[in-house]
Parts: sequence; C-alpha cells; structure tokens
Amino acid sequence: MSAASIPWINRYFSPVIAVIIALASPGISEAAESDGDAELENELKFLAAERQVVSTASKLKERVEKSVATTSVITQDEIRHIGARNLLDVLRLVPGLGITQTMLGVREVEVRGVKTLFSDKVLFMLNGHPLDHNLNNAGSTWVYDDLPVDTVKRIEVVRGPGSALYGANAFLAVVNIITLNAKDINGVQASSGWGSFGTQQYRVSLGKQFDNTAEGTLHFNHTDTDGIKSPVAQDVLSLQGKDSLAPGTSDLSEGRNDLEWQLGYQGFKLDGRYIKKQTGAFIGTSYALSNQTEQNYEDYFLQVSRTWKVGEGFSIDTRIYHDSFSFDNLSQVEPGFFNRNALMDKRTGGEVQSNYQLTDTQTLIAGFSYTAEEQFGIVDQAGADPAKLLAVAQPFGKDRTRDHWGLYAQDVWDPLADVRVTLGARYDEYNDFGGTFNPRMGFNWEFIKDYSLKFSYGTAYRAPAFGELDLTHPFVSGNPNLSPEQAETFETGIIARPLQGLTAQAIYYHTHISEIISLVPGQTTALRYDNSGSMLSEGVELESRYDFNGILQGSYLSANVVFQNPVQNNQLVADVPQQRANLQFNWAYDAHWSAYAHVLVKGDTQRAAGDTRKEVPGYALLDLSLLSHNLFAKSVDVSFSIYNLFDQRYYDPAPTSIPGDYQQASRAYFGHITLRY
Repeated sequence: MSAASIPWINRYFSPVIAVIIALASPGISEAAESDGDAELENELKFLAAERQVVSTASKLKERVEKSVATTSVITQDEIRHIGARNLLDVLRLVPGLGITQTMLGVREVEVRGVKTLFSDKVLFMLNGHPLDHNLNNAGSTWVYDDLPVDTVKRIEVVRGPGSALYGANAFLAVVNIITLNAKDINGVQASSGWGSFGTQQYRVSLGKQFDNTAEGTLHFNHTDTDGIKSPVAQDVLSLQGKDSLAPGTSDLSEGRNDLEWQLGYQGFKLDGRYIKKQTGAFIGTSYALSNQTEQNYEDYFLQVSRTWKVGEGFSIDTRIYHDSFSFDNLSQVEPGFFNRNALMDKRTGGEVQSNYQLTDTQTLIAGFSYTAEEQFGIVDQAGADPAKLLAVAQPFGKDRTRDHWGLYAQDVWDPLADVRVTLGARYDEYNDFGGTFNPRMGFNWEFIKDYSLKFSYGTAYRAPAFGELDLTHPFVSGNPNLSPEQAETFETGIIARPLQGLTAQAIYYHTHISEIISLVPGQTTALRYDNSGSMLSEGVELESRYDFNGILQGSYLSANVVFQNPVQNNQLVADVPQQRANLQFNWAYDAHWSAYAHVLVKGDTQRAAGDTRKEVPGYALLDLSLLSHNLFAKSVDVSFSIYNLFDQRYYDPAPTSIPGDYQQASRAYFGHITLRY
C-alpha cells in the first residue's frame, strides 16, 4: 500500500518529508569521510546493546526481540537527540501512545485509543517502584507529567496488560523510568536549559562508587515555566467572570523542585525521590482563570531493598517502602467565591521475590507483596475571602484505609533455541472489594532466521480510586460498592530483520474492557460513579527502524504508524484519533555532531455523541534538533531544538461543556548544555 493511497498520510507528511531529505542530502559525501571512526563505532555498539535489552516485560533481563510482550526502549542517547524537555516529550514517540491536555491543566496519556482524565490505566514506575501515589484520583501524571529527563538513563514501555506481574493500574501499559546510577555519573554532572515561555531547567548530579561495598547518587532538578498561555474562548471567559489575567489566555505555569537519591552499602540500597510542585490556573468545567488560583503538590517515596544470593542460580529480592502524596489547592471558581481542597495519602508496604534459574533455558520467579494505604487530612473550605474560608458542610471525601496483598508466579522457558514461552499469573486480595485473578501467557517463535512470530494473552485490573468510592459533591457522588475495572487482551505480530540494520514489526492487538467505572445518572445527585458498560479497542501498530552503516554511520531512520479503532456502545470513542504516526531521522555527522528531525502526524478527532461541533482537525508537526556530544575531552554536550517549526496552530479536544478547544503551543525553542567533571 503506497502513502498516496492513504489520504491522511499524504495530506500531512508531504510538506515535511522534504525538509528531512534536505537535512540529510548535503552531508552524505562529507559523512563518508568519517567512515571507520573507531570512537563512534565503539559507542554505537554500546548504544545498540542498550536498546536490545529489557527487564520490565518479565522482571528478568531479556533481549527485546525474544520477549513475548510488545516493548519499546528509549535510551539516554536517543533522549538527548530528540531534545526532550520532559517525560511526555519522550512518550509521544512510542507507537500507540498519545499525549493531550486535560481540563485540569495536567496532561493525559492515551494508550491504544483509551484515555482517561487521570491516566489511571497506565502504571508509571521509577527504577521499578510504582508511582501511583494519588489514592484519591489514581494515576501518576499529577506530578510526573513534566518529569525532567536529564537524569534518565532509559525508559522501557511495555504495551498491553501487566497485572500478572505488577498488580493494579498495569492495565494498558507499564512505563518504567530508569535513572542514572553512581557508575553512570562517576563524578559530577550539571546541566541547564532555557527556552520559550520562560522555561528554565537546572540539574546537578553527584555519583561515586567506592570499591564494591558502597555507592551513592544524588540528583537535584529544578524546572520552571510560564506556560503556553493557551487562548480561551471569550464566551467561556464571560461565563466565569474572568478579569484577573491577560484577556483570553489560561495560565499553564508550572514550577517544580525534585531530589532523587540512590545509596548503597554492602548490598543494601536506599532509594527515594522528593517532589514539590506548584501549578497555575487553567480553564475547565468549573475552574476560573485567576492569578489567585494555586495548586500545590508534594510527593515522595522511600525504599530499602536488597538482593540475597542463596545458592547457585537462586536469589531473593526484598524491599520495603513508604510513599506519600498530598495536595493543597486554592481555586477561584467565581469572581467572588473561592474553594480550598487538601488531603494526604500514605502507602506502606513490602515485597519478596524469589528468582530460580532452573536450567540455562528456564527461569522461575515467584513473589508476595503487601500494602497498607491510608487517606486523611481532608480539607474542604469555601468563602468570599481566601484568607477566611470556612469548612463546607459535606467535604469532598472522607478518611479511608485499604489493605491488600498479592501473590504471583512466572515461568520463562526456552523449550527450543528459537522458541520462548512465558506463563504467569497473579492473585490480589483487597479488604474493600475482594479478590482478582490475572493470568498471562505468550510465546515468541523465530520460525525462520531473523523472522519471529509472537503471541500473548493476558488480563489486567484497575482498583477503584478513593475518590470514586467516596466523592461527595452537589452534582457527583461516589459509590462504595464499585468493582475493579477489567481488561482482557490478546496480541499477535511478526518481527523481521530482513537486512542488516533494519528491524520491522507489525502488531495486532484486541482489548476488551469491562466493568468500566464511569459517571451515570444518580438517585441523590445528577451523576454517580458506577461500573457501567464495556469497550473494545483493537488496532495495528507498525514500526520500523534502519540503522545506517558506512557513509552514514551512527544515523538512523525510524517510523511508526498506528491504526486504532476504539468502540464503546457501538460508537467510535470520542476525543482520540484513529491514526497517528511518527517519523524520525537522526543524521550523525561524526562522533560529536548530529542533527535530528521528527514529524508527528495525528488524524482527525471526532466528537462525543450529541456534540454538534465539527471534529477536531488533525495536524502534522515538525521538530528539529542539533546536538554536539562529547566536546572538550568528552566533558560537554550542547543541543538546540525547535518545536513546531512551521508554527502550526493545533488543538486538543475539550469536553462538550467547554465551547472552545485547547489551543496548544506555537513554535518554541529550547537550548541545553551538560557539563561532566
């Protein structure tokens, strides 16, 4: 099938492909002169090895092409080349994932045509530790959507169900963010970045390994931005009496400080991260635009872990942890009326996992986890003077505790040299809604040399959030009798390596979601949370990557195209596209200089039933970056990036209650420098 036969590709790709070709053409003959550069070749071998290994898919290190799961790995080198400012800049490149604005100002992560306001169907982890600390609303994007990536070593994204290993929220995808350790830093690193919209980023990292007995790593990040000042429809402004900000804009300002540490001594490790974040106001169904509106978040976790070597091929991983999340938000909901909401969530638990290498071709793992969760300190105040607010008669939630435990096992077995089989299951028991069982199985078969067939089946669940159980609001109420959401997924696909340097993959997925927690008409309020309806999401993900050799050593061309068809109540799901594509080209001039181009293409987005507005038009965006790497005795990296080069005006869809859509960022610039000592 040619590009011309697919109208949406022809419509959006044509204007920008010419720019990518122009970038590559002038330097081909010059790049040939650096062919055989030993320094570049050694670095490329190391980076290739980094892309080929994954641990998140099965909790064991395995080669990506052998895994039964659909996995993407983004390395630190690739993150530098694309000029990523934060985590979501990276995730938007992954096939099947989309990033959009929400009516609360945070971003939401869509996976395979399914998205929710709080991105609660994606499990985010930091070095294997779950980050869904917000028990009231679930999800991790409250404080991790703008996570800086200067200290990130690699990101592993596993699409498909992950509850058989990780339990709750590993519903549609697992994103594991792996950061630099003491060996990676080996001294001091500092970086700074400046860009459009008053964006500033600063980072300092210290890392030292002392023989084989002790190590220490410390990362400090500061980020601040004035936000994109998204225009807001004037009829929304008049409805809400907005008169505090510049006319016609919303305030997406954000500021954050975060501190991460990794300490080790004689096999014991103490890890953690502390985040303090403040955001501005945004336009939504009830948020007025006001410079008095302020949202404050505090999030941290502590974890102590150790791996015990018991015998030949047998080890036990142990960890205990404590997580905390809190917010304290002041909102001006009307010109003369303010509302303050606050709460605190705590989570304490532990996990024991045994790993037994039965033979060279078979490894068994089994584990047990226990977690106690608590929500308290709820504040719900209102009044005309933000300094003299009074408690409301019925607060938005209530104090709650939850205990749950999980038991899981998995067998990874290569019965033949060209066949891998994975079998696993997990049972979780909750004190408030009972138990849930989630199996997983799959195989990967290299039926012809360099051609592999893979298949997997699994189920997943998402536990009801405390807000869904207990919310008290004049128009929306919680439901203490909710059951967990359930997903059943099977995938099949082919991985091919027909030429040296070329890898291609085609994946078909089919996901059925039941017991969906959604808002339905209530008896005492207008709306009430309930397990209502089901959804089918199916689609095809096509990806390919070609790593050049010879005249363009170190360069690569990659592309992914997704065709998705999410259906609920016999209608296409609103506010998600049916097509999305990424095209990337990295041109490595030599061991120190490279240029990068990225095209993101998103198809049209249709409206919800009953919404008479026209569908949100699709768009194509072109980003360019220039990177100089390992300058001045390998101690300096410098990069400069341009986003939305053609200054395309584009929008993310807003709910029916918002007359206008959310206009996104215009052309933007970002410069970055890293120093290593």
